[in-house]
Amino acid sequence: MNIFKNPALNRWLTTTDHKDVGMMYFFATLLFGFIGLVLSLLIRIQLYQPNNGTAWLDWAPGDDAGAFYNSIVTMHGAVMVLFFVSPLSFGFANYVVPLQIGAKDMAFPRLNALSFWTFLFGGLVAASGFLFGGAADVGWTFYSPLTSLEYSPGNGVNLAGAGLVLLIISVTASTINFIVTILYHRVPEMDIWEMPMFTWSMLFTVILMLTIFPILLGALLMLVGDRLFETVFFIDENRGSILWGHLFWFFGHPEVYVVLLPELGMLAEIIPVFSKKPLYGKRYIIYSLIIGTFLSVLVWVHHMFITGIDPLLREVMSITTELISIPFAVIMICLIATLYNGKITFPTPNLFALGAIGIFVIGGVTGVFLSSAAIDYHLRGTYYIVAHFHYTLGAVTLGVVAAIYYWYPLMFGRILDERLGKLHFWGSFFGTILTMTPLFYLTDMPRRVYVYGANEHELVWGDYHFLATIGALVVFFAQLVFLYNLIRSYSHGREAGSNPWNGSTQEWAGK
Repeated sequence: MNIFKNPALNRWLTTTDHKDVGMMYFFATLLFGFIGLVLSLLIRIQLYQPNNGTAWLDWAPGDDAGAFYNSIVTMHGAVMVLFFVSPLSFGFANYVVPLQIGAKDMAFPRLNALSFWTFLFGGLVAASGFLFGGAADVGWTFYSPLTSLEYSPGNGVNLAGAGLVLLIISVTASTINFIVTILYHRVPEMDIWEMPMFTWSMLFTVILMLTIFPILLGALLMLVGDRLFETVFFIDENRGSILWGHLFWFFGHPEVYVVLLPELGMLAEIIPVFSKKPLYGKRYIIYSLIIGTFLSVLVWVHHMFITGIDPLLREVMSITTELISIPFAVIMICLIATLYNGKITFPTPNLFALGAIGIFVIGGVTGVFLSSAAIDYHLRGTYYIVAHFHYTLGAVTLGVVAAIYYWYPLMFGRILDERLGKLHFWGSFFGTILTMTPLFYLTDMPRRVYVYGANEHELVWGDYHFLATIGALVVFFAQLVFLYNLIRSYSHGREAGSNPWNGSTQEWAGK
């Protein structure tokens, strides 16, 4: 179909080929990722010292610098979680999964293209609030009653909600497409147990997404009703904040595993290749993914321990929160066991994969403490949570970047520069540690405070924030090296050949 005179433009705007859609996801999510990275750097610059005044917040529309800061925090969280890490995994899934299972394309190619465009427009609409009086400033959790017209009268929340609705449309179409493709479009000789681990991880991911995103859609529609049609779902008199908490966290906590599961599949593809050994305990990993996916929808209430919920429910949720660490610990053990006695090499993809395992272990261990209601009561809302959450998502990001280095030759026919890649890795790895580790010590500092230092006790916080800001700058400059590597290697990188890593899965055989 030739809608535009420019052949290249016509191709990219009308394509339904799964490889093209995968590449469009790749470039779009990298754009969102760099936007989220810049927003995080602005946060760090504001907090690097006590009594920092408004600094760059002088750019804020009107006189409300605090609201502008909260908009930055809100959009950083929403962009990085919903429009960067998870969609980037779907970029690889679109490109790689059909190749891994021998399918000619996705089951519904046009639906696949629709998924991408609704995702892209959803992200742009959600972020467009900055251009229309201010983006949403209520935190990425959109807690009620902060989202009410009384406290957020502008267009920010409306636009963020509209963007999320578009994202849910994208997710729904994409999840159905992947389930049908994986279950019914494999080559006949491929038994389901023979599927590569990345395909397995995407199957569990889309099943989980199809379970939880309708809950978010229902919550958003009720929120829109409250804001535009004077319904009363989330008003204080009806304990609306508790209702929103349950609905959001039934989505929000499993969303962490939506982000995590594809990364685990990527690590399970990469580590055996560079260990020159078969994956240890593949069946154990699959069973662990099944159990982890099931348990992920049963732990949401640990985010609400301090809301006065029933004590029995709190005890049950403490147990499920502890239990869910077990299947993911088994997966980590299997990955580490794959390395044992292997002939390990250390090209950039494997460095990022190994770094992801180390960072994830720290994120996981620090999260187990939060299963205790007593500990959670003290730490909830402090920078300890920020550090734990970012260690977990930092591991996911490192794993996804490992996949970029691993599958870039498949997608573009060239290998990313190893010298620049290693510089990128060490900057990202140590920068992440330097950014997040000091925040574990801020167990008495509330989040979303943009000016501190009112007393001698608060002045101590500045030392930790200063170190975290240095780490954030290191991470930022490392990503600039990565961006340069991507652009340079596209035209000047070493030609990859048919199978540069000696991978054993079907996508390399078909190249």
